[in-house]
Amino acid sequence: MICERQLLILGVNGIRLIGLRSGVGRAIEAFLKCMGEMDHPFTTINVYTPQPLDDSVKLPDCARNVVLPSRLHPGLWEQFVLPKAHGTKDVLFCPSYVIPLLARCPTLLAHHGSYEGYKDAAQAYSLWTRIKARVMYDLSANRATIVSTVSEYSKQDMAHYYRLAPKKIQVIPEGVDTKLFRPIQDLGLLSRWRTQLFGQDVPFILYVGKPTRRRNLSNLLRAFQRLKQDNKIPHKLLLVGSALPGTASEQEIHDLSLREHVVELGYVSHEELVVCYNACDVFIYPSSYEGFGMPVLEAMACGTSVIALNNTAFPEFAGGVARLLPDANVDTLANGIAQLIDDRAQREMMAREGPKRAKKYDWHIVTGMYLEQLLKLAIPKNATDPIRLPDL
Repeated sequence: MICERQLLILGVNGIRLIGLRSGVGRAIEAFLKCMGEMDHPFTTINVYTPQPLDDSVKLPDCARNVVLPSRLHPGLWEQFVLPKAHGTKDVLFCPSYVIPLLARCPTLLAHHGSYEGYKDAAQAYSLWTRIKARVMYDLSANRATIVSTVSEYSKQDMAHYYRLAPKKIQVIPEGVDTKLFRPIQDLGLLSRWRTQLFGQDVPFILYVGKPTRRRNLSNLLRAFQRLKQDNKIPHKLLLVGSALPGTASEQEIHDLSLREHVVELGYVSHEELVVCYNACDVFIYPSSYEGFGMPVLEAMACGTSVIALNNTAFPEFAGGVARLLPDANVDTLANGIAQLIDDRAQREMMAREGPKRAKKYDWHIVTGMYLEQLLKLAIPKNATDPIRLPDL
């Protein structure tokens, strides 16, 4: 596949694979998995972390975990320990906003959405997060050899806030594993899962993701309370991801007298998440700002009835399939959920068209887009040794 004199090594900053993995961490997992299944000229992929990966992270045969222990803060580890270990020759893929500013190697930066574009950032994020976004994300985007982001909307924000020429920003979307996230036809399995979780086979509304302020979970809880009181819906509300960083909702659930109607799952495996999407009546993701919004795409891949908001990146990949609401006000969310529950025709359309749309964002397609950029960095234009590139 490759010339004997040309051995290519790819480095990957794997710090987001440590601990509980949300959107970015799961995107890195998917990228590595697909690299193990695709034809490419990288002989070794070094996944750098400050501590060993746990057994739940499955690396492909072409990848190895290079552990670089350090007492430094993770942000300093990225800046000093990682570039020193990686060296200056090989390509370094930084899939999470930041590159080592002292790196002298070719770098590909993946950016997932500018926090500066969120108008309520001061209330939603810590001072440290805002400083990092304003300084480190800006510098990283400007110093990376190639910079990518996950949507046209995010590209516009990066061009504006980081003063980058739009033509220098590659759009590579988030993806979905369509072999895993797919419709489940076994209705008995779904019924048994609901019974096990809720104590009886009842319909439910689902939210998946970090409980961060911009995702308007407080308004979702109030909308759900209104639906229980006024519409007398039999549904429960399932919140998945409450163990991830964000705003705790236990007190508000108690104050709204919803304790017997709301179930929280702190963190679930990828396999159980597929069952969650398939078993629910409606999936809702009422986020005011997203660079992309991976849970919406995963729910669509499962043929689930989906509600999101008509803002940021959602119209780009979910428009025409998901129901996109104008805002996250309590009335808007309550009416949107009630209407979708009653709209059988739209639910059938979503079950049919969601998986079709999701196939266009399969992780193998997305990984191929990343690979195309990585190979531009790994193989000089004046290289004399012939290397057969993979078919993308």
